[in-house]
Amino acid sequence: MAKRFYVSSRKDRSAHADALSEELIAIGWERTFVWTEQDGKGPNDHAKIAVKELEGIREADVLVVLLPGGYGTHVEIGAALALGKPVIIHSPDQKTLVTPYRCIFHYHPAVKLLVSEALDVEAVLAYISSL
Repeated sequence: MAKRFYVSSRKDRSAHADALSEELIAIGWERTFVWTEQDGKGPNDHAKIAVKELEGIREADVLVVLLPGGYGTHVEIGAALALGKPVIIHSPDQKTLVTPYRCIFHYHPAVKLLVSEALDVEAVLAYISSL
């Protein structure tokens, strides 16, 4: 059975999320929900997408977060941690981790924090492969 992942970021970083997803799919992982293809047209659509995103996190074996994230990114981190899921957070630099404020959940014991200017796909793959 393939391991499953959910990738979180903000909408304008969907190309990064999709590229990482392709790398994970190439080694046999399954993406639980492709939010980058969603474009809600009002409150009813947004509600349906929110439910699907949380279902995607529930079905995932790991949450991968690409910072900077959007408004929902930290909700997704909280949901994953509440469900006992491991979380990988990639930040391009230390400043992103403290702007606009420091989030203590970036340092939760279930979080693997990776800081590098470019997304270190090899580090993400290495950590995921160890799960």
